[in-house]
Amino acid sequence: MRAKTDLKTVRKTVLMTEATAKDIDREAAERGIKANAVINERLNHPNPDNTPSKMVLFQDYANRAVKLMKQYSETDAKLLEREANMLWKF
Repeated sequence: MRAKTDLKTVRKTVLMTEATAKDIDREAAERGIKANAVINERLNHPNPDNTPSKMVLFQDYANRAVKLMKQYSETDAKLLEREANMLWKF
């Protein structure tokens, strides 16, 4: 059960573009949640940390680190590679 402070008790009407509304509805349908939950999530977390471009950069760094580490320790390189791959899973 939720704490009293976590209950949503305030209702607001929000105007948005048709494109934003469709994007919210699409994301809600993909994730199997209500559009209201998507809106609240976006308001609480406006700047997602793991954008696709950041993930590509991270993967490039991880690949380089694994390649360099293999020269010294195959075991540690495999461990680093496995840990980097875990970040791709949700």
